Amino acid sequence: MLRTIRSVAVVSAVALAALGSMALDYPPEYTGYTYDWYHDAAKTQYGGTVTDSGCGGWGEHRWVQRAYVPSGYYDAYPAFYCGEGGMEPI
Repeated sequence: MLRTIRSVAVVSAVALAALGSMALDYPPEYTGYTYDWYHDAAKTQYGGTVTDSGCGGWGEHRWVQRAYVPSGYYDAYPAFYCGEGGMEPI
């Protein structure tokens, strides 16, 4: 009996850990980003930060209003998701 309880506890702990580590996967075309951009490819000369400005469209015809990133060297971080109700937090 004790062995069965341990087995159930281990299986439950593994299942909860797996659920906790699962990240929601949003399609990139519906995900707004914040960009830290740089003047150089080595990313040593910081240029600034810009963020996508919001969502446009309706239903299946929605899009992210993208920011202008003045350099090809940047790091992008998810900021929001364009869902059915507009901008939604990630």
